[in-house]
Amino acid sequence: MRAILDWELSTLGDPLADLGGLLAYWPQADDPVPAYPAPFPSRPGFPRREELVEAYAEASGRDVGAVGFWETLGCWKVAAIAEGVLRRRLDDPRNGDPADSAKAAEQMLQRAVLAAERAGI
Repeated sequence: MRAILDWELSTLGDPLADLGGLLAYWPQADDPVPAYPAPFPSRPGFPRREELVEAYAEASGRDVGAVGFWETLGCWKVAAIAEGVLRRRLDDPRNGDPADSAKAAEQMLQRAVLAAERAGI
């Protein structure tokens, strides 16, 4: 196997959609909303989201002016995924604690609102 591709999360079109998706999964220690799904990028030594965007712009030569829109959309997508997980957990408790998924969805919705505010949208 050379690669694995998740068609639901892959994008066709604007490459900033993938960058925005990465940013949605990339919490920082100073974020006002707790990290989901894991706090690892918020630990010392990991780059901040702004640094990721700068590195992407430098390496690709692309205009990243609209990245805030794509980060907001990425957060909404993760929230929708968390809602799907919540539904599966509500349907069958063996799939885990529904409260965890509800909390994750709420956190991602809050992060989407914050990303939209930062982007001025």
